[in-house]
Amino acid sequence: MMRAMTTVVHRALLPRPEDVESLRATLAPVLSPDIQTSPRRVFDFLDTPSQPLTVRTREHRGLPAGVVVRMKMTTGYRPYGFEAAAGTDPGSGAHPLLWEHWMHDARPPRATVVALHGFTMGWPRFDSIALFARRWFDAGLDVALPTLPYHGARTPADAHFSGDRFAVPNVARLGESVREAIYELQMLVGWIRAHSGAPVGVLGLSLGGYLSALFAGLSDELDFVVPMVPPVCFGDLAWRIFARTPHARAGGSAAMTSQELRAAFRFHSPLAHTLRTPRERLLIVAGRGDRVVPPDHPHALWEHWNRPAIHWFSGSHLAPFGRGRIVAAILAHLRSLDIL
Repeated sequence: MMRAMTTVVHRALLPRPEDVESLRATLAPVLSPDIQTSPRRVFDFLDTPSQPLTVRTREHRGLPAGVVVRMKMTTGYRPYGFEAAAGTDPGSGAHPLLWEHWMHDARPPRATVVALHGFTMGWPRFDSIALFARRWFDAGLDVALPTLPYHGARTPADAHFSGDRFAVPNVARLGESVREAIYELQMLVGWIRAHSGAPVGVLGLSLGGYLSALFAGLSDELDFVVPMVPPVCFGDLAWRIFARTPHARAGGSAAMTSQELRAAFRFHSPLAHTLRTPRERLLIVAGRGDRVVPPDHPHALWEHWNRPAIHWFSGSHLAPFGRGRIVAAILAHLRSLDIL
């Protein structure tokens, strides 16, 4: 997997020499003192929650003891303005929010789990397998499977692959993408809570784990948060992958230094925000042999959150798929919260 990611970065994402100056200009807005010292200001919408403009059903299919409904939500989201400040083209949008909702029809759910997929994913048919949707549904939970911005069916026509805006060297654009994902997560959680009347929590895998961990530091409204194999510093991951490219190994220079990358992505790192979700509601799932998100990332999150519950499994970044012990640990955590 690391070889594949390195190849994609080398062939599709490394900037051309003539683009380096414009890409470096995207650093200035996110490195401003106001953003670096008060990163929560980027997520100012959290203090004035808004309602969706429209929510409608696209289609549905049957499910034993329930129904799967494909939903579409339009919002009034407005970018923070990083790209405009950097003088770069914001690119094409990827609205509206799409999600697949697994709902029980015979009885109310015990809770709803919003399951956030990983980087380059975004197709609910496959996301539901990676995120154990059927296991949560059988346990009595409704499941929402949103497609993150610029992924899956929301991938812009000019993208190299699903989710590439979360990997581009334009740090302003990547920051805007994270901000939009958090905006949509807040809106989806609020809408589900209002319509179900039951607890709502978030479980995320990889990029989804990053976003769920970030949301735990921005809001106290989640009833449980389970980041699985979560990165905590995009700058560190970007530099590690760049260092493995043939360009870097041949002595080629980078558009940004490792220190600049870490600082540029700091405002949306879970480590930049004081935990707001009650600590007992948290469970981190991490792999001892993960080479994509090294163990020091979830360990740093564990320390930052004052050592909440954590489940270590022996395996790599892809090992959560189909792991019964991981499912068992998460179900035990939900029972400890009296959700199950």
